[in-house]
Amino acid sequence: PRHGCGEAAGLRAMGFSQEQIRRLLELQPRLGPARREAAAAQLLLLGLSAEAALGVLERSPALLRMPTERLRERAEELRRLG
Repeated sequence: PRHGCGEAAGLRAMGFSQEQIRRLLELQPRLGPARREAAAAQLLLLGLSAEAALGVLERSPALLRMPTERLRERAEELRRLG
């Protein structure tokens, strides 16, 4: 399936490689790009590398379906806990 150039560009700007972007776009393909980018951004803000963030999303694709605000709250709690 074809995905918008904007989504790939946003993920590339976050530090994901072309291969990582391809893998990320294959996860939950029916979800909109905002969900994928929000989940990736929150994991990167936790200090994970792009590869580690992708690994988390591959192991727990349900994170992509989580409402963005809930994901943000969970990430903030993890940052607060160190």
